[in-house]
Amino acid sequence: MAAAVVGGEWTDGAVRFETGSDAVNRLVSTKPSGAYGSKVAAAYERLQHSGRPEQVKKEWESLCGQVELASSNRCDRAVTDDAFLGACWWLLESRMLIEIEQAVIGQIGRMTFFYPKGVKMGLDAKAYLRERYVADGMLAKPLSGQALPSAFALYLGIVDGKGAESAADGLKAALEAGPIPRIGAFEWRIVLDALSWYGKADAAYGLLLKRPDGIDNGAALSFLWRTAAGIASDPTNPGFRNVIMAPRPDRRLGFVKAEYKSAAGLIKSAWRYEGKKWIWDFTVPRKSTASVTLPGESFARHYDAGDHHVELEVD
Repeated sequence: MAAAVVGGEWTDGAVRFETGSDAVNRLVSTKPSGAYGSKVAAAYERLQHSGRPEQVKKEWESLCGQVELASSNRCDRAVTDDAFLGACWWLLESRMLIEIEQAVIGQIGRMTFFYPKGVKMGLDAKAYLRERYVADGMLAKPLSGQALPSAFALYLGIVDGKGAESAADGLKAALEAGPIPRIGAFEWRIVLDALSWYGKADAAYGLLLKRPDGIDNGAALSFLWRTAAGIASDPTNPGFRNVIMAPRPDRRLGFVKAEYKSAAGLIKSAWRYEGKKWIWDFTVPRKSTASVTLPGESFARHYDAGDHHVELEVD
């Protein structure tokens, strides 16, 4: 199957993506929905891709108001997944607004009007979640063992240590044993990222390879080009002026070829296996730099613009 131009036209923001798996290629070949269900998340993503703050500045007061409303609406309720997930969005959106502000409106050390409130909201939200939904370091029942609450707890750092290990195991088990959750695009992104961040990228790839029905195709594509191809925006330098490149390859994909027509120029990432060698070729656009973390490493290396070639011995 030829590389899909997702959305149909090779224009700014377009993605070409291909793997050695027909199931994955079919999943990502249709136009993503782009529906996040959160104005803050949508604004955050637009900024990360475009690097242009004009629209965010127009929406700024409305976005701040949305997060402040979530803060004022919290109340002591029973431990239910709806109350928990609402509080998680409160924490997530407050963090997103802080990142938006630091990137384009204000910066660390020069706080604008939202920053101090946003930091306090984030601290309040995390304390609220831990007080009501975490017991003895573990996600409280009946949330533990449910896919989306476990994913949010990991994604937002609500649990750590043994609590995080338990939540990651519960997330993987829930996805493998139960029905595919009926959740939105950004929530699918949280599920797939949580698996990958906590050492279970194999389970995320397994879902896409074996159980693609019901998974949002936009979230699947976002995960694959950030995790498989290893192309991600830098939250502190939006518009891909610095590219975060950290591919996590999986032999079941066979190979990956990805191109992204970013605001900074064309980004490329292509890897394949040859016996016990993993071979990666990638391109950093002329107007960008890259922070590159190779598979199996935990530190980033600086790369300048240009074409680069990496070969690693793998099992």
